[in-house]
Amino acid sequence: MHINRKKIIINEINAKHALGISGMKELDYTLNPYLGCLHGCLYCYAIGMNPKNIAGDWGNVLYVRKNITEILQMEAKKYKKGIVGISSITDPYNPVEGKYRLTRNSIEILAKNNFYVTLQTKSPLALRDIDIIKKYRNIIDIGYTITTMDEKIKDMIEPYSPSVRSRMRALKKFSENGIKTWIFIGPIIKNINDNLNDIYNIIEFASKI
Repeated sequence: MHINRKKIIINEINAKHALGISGMKELDYTLNPYLGCLHGCLYCYAIGMNPKNIAGDWGNVLYVRKNITEILQMEAKKYKKGIVGISSITDPYNPVEGKYRLTRNSIEILAKNNFYVTLQTKSPLALRDIDIIKKYRNIIDIGYTITTMDEKIKDMIEPYSPSVRSRMRALKKFSENGIKTWIFIGPIIKNINDNLNDIYNIIEFASKI
């Protein structure tokens, strides 16, 4: 299904820090190479955690934190080792990652400095980095958000995001390469994606990879 969208605005900015202290008990740090997200998911909690110009045009404005890996090089040597979640308020594999490679370079810096890295995405672009993820698979895992198996519902609530099928193929490929994988099912929205058969189909797929 083709979905029309406004003109995309990409801005390059300088970050003041790379690693942030996480408020989630399962993570020590978070790292967000980008601000905003081009997937445009209507339910995203991160809308309210971004500047007004990003939140007000959600899905069409993205800030690239172009110097983040330079800062991370320094922080990775100073900070106490721990678990880093990439990302918490954006997708680490926004389409522009193909150009900027901030996520890829961050993974390598963190892994070389013995941080544990957990990635969460909706994009098959992550497969580009399967070489480095496989190399450090003892300290890296990757998860995909799958809110529904129905592409029409996906298009309604995640209008510009990659297809469900592409996420499934990516998960299977990572798993076949001995990489720890997981699926995040959520949010479950009443009368939208709360069909029990749909949820069961996601769980059934998860059991096979």
